Amino acid sequence: MTGLPPTLERFGAELEDAARRDLGHRRARGRLIRATAVLAVVAAGALGLLSALTNGGGPSVVERAAAALQASGDTILHFRMNAEQQNGDGTSASWHSETWQLLVAPYTRRQIEVGSDGIRAESVTQGDTNELYDSGTNMIYIATSSELRAANMPEIEIVSRSKLAKLTGDADVSAAYLTRNGSGRPTVVATREGAERLRKKLSRNRQSSGQAPEEFRSDILELLDSSEARITGHLEVDGRDGIRIESADGKQVYLVDATTYDPIEWTTTGNGGGVTLRFPVYKELPVSSESMDLLSLEAQHPGAQVVRGATGYMAAEKRLYPHG
Repeated sequence: MTGLPPTLERFGAELEDAARRDLGHRRARGRLIRATAVLAVVAAGALGLLSALTNGGGPSVVERAAAALQASGDTILHFRMNAEQQNGDGTSASWHSETWQLLVAPYTRRQIEVGSDGIRAESVTQGDTNELYDSGTNMIYIATSSELRAANMPEIEIVSRSKLAKLTGDADVSAAYLTRNGSGRPTVVATREGAERLRKKLSRNRQSSGQAPEEFRSDILELLDSSEARITGHLEVDGRDGIRIESADGKQVYLVDATTYDPIEWTTTGNGGGVTLRFPVYKELPVSSESMDLLSLEAQHPGAQVVRGATGYMAAEKRLYPHG
């Protein structure tokens, strides 16, 4: 008997915990943590801690920063993100991504991601369709989410809870990988309830696979919408005048452009480490034939061969995302 691999972890409370993916990304990168950025904070002491800084009686800085993160209609959001993660044990990781996201139906997204291993992955998602471009083969691989879910769903043997407890030696587990008869081929053995939970979890994983992690927007908005967001100073970042917004405990720091209120940097810390996301580009593009080409792999790589089906897509996915 072996323990479940990362996509088939034990159920109960452990399943819900496992469902919180580890951001580090792609691809399984969970909640972001990061050590302090090397930035010179100017005039923070003079300004003090202000819960909201208004502009001539208009919206506060916090309100303007929140509005800048909201979708503004029929546009394409384009941003670059440079991420640096400190793991708290002396090790670190970094990755870079660039994203184009149509903010209206069908909400097409194209993303280029370069991991710490230097592998470049380029993907498009649109509705049920998933696409990957592999520059090594100069091929575009296309598969639907339903095709991928079917290809990834393991064979599951349904047994009673008492039999599963006898096989695993654990009365609390509801699904497990077992190797039978020395064949070396694992089988998922589960209770009926555990099998249903497993299928749902694998379906959720498949649906979220290939998506750019955007926890940063919801996390930032959660801070800005709370009563804890405080203005703690002005500073200059790469020649840009920035405003520093901080949580009450100092574990979340958000830097926004003092003119546009667009994001410059988002830092979270905890558990001895932390992560910083920097946004050298964050803008909205008008929808046009030229900007729509930015959402198409075939437009970006006109000489690439198109391969359809789950088999080719999954093989490309393993090459482009070797760490999951």
